Amino acid sequence: MSTAQIAGQPRYAQVAQALIEDIQAGRYPVGTLLPTEQELCRQFDISRHTVREATGRLQSLGLITRRPGIGTRVRSDRVSQRYVQVGDSVSDLYQYERDVTFSLKQVADVEAEGGIADLLGGASGQIWTRLQGLRSKRDAPSPIALTDIYVARSFRGVCDVVDDSGLPVWSLIEQRYGVSPAEVRQQIGAALLDEGAAALLRATPGDPALRVTRHYLNGSGATYLVAINLYPADRFTYSNTLRIESRAPGSRAG
Repeated sequence: MSTAQIAGQPRYAQVAQALIEDIQAGRYPVGTLLPTEQELCRQFDISRHTVREATGRLQSLGLITRRPGIGTRVRSDRVSQRYVQVGDSVSDLYQYERDVTFSLKQVADVEAEGGIADLLGGASGQIWTRLQGLRSKRDAPSPIALTDIYVARSFRGVCDVVDDSGLPVWSLIEQRYGVSPAEVRQQIGAALLDEGAAALLRATPGDPALRVTRHYLNGSGATYLVAINLYPADRFTYSNTLRIESRAPGSRAG
């Protein structure tokens, strides 16, 4: 696949995908070296920084090893079972939700009270619809996440098509109701798997996990969708890039 075919992704992600496909096609067999940074810069017309971001993604996937003075060696032609999400925008979030499948297990209306009301950011007593399901990486033997999605009552109509559409819930709301996320607030924290979550995830109770909570806000700043993903620690990595803005002469670093 040429990088033009996956336009819309960050440039480093396009290059990473092209290199992954070259490795899996046998162009760079296991045990051989990838082209040098300079050669990859010429091949893809990119900077050294972009090359390092792309090869860093391959390293996270377990495909290569990098050693100073030796080069970048192909370690495997099969991506590890750990899912690596790379992104810093809503478009990257959409790519993640296309890369994994969502299997709906349970739908129920819940009343926002106590901790649930605090989580959803709405007034106590409001009714939300809770969807629970499992996210899986294609061809992986075990789920990568247990997901709870809370949908504001006015958008409940999308719940009937979540399991069949293959689209993220926020995208279904956008299509059916014309409401788009103006902002997505994400929180990442540590957790331990309880017995119920561990059973669904085919993991061990008490195992460490990563909890990723996303609040989707409309143009008025109101939360209308909340997604909570619980990942066993050995099945998921989140990676993003922080770009340093150039400072005016004489300014002080924070």
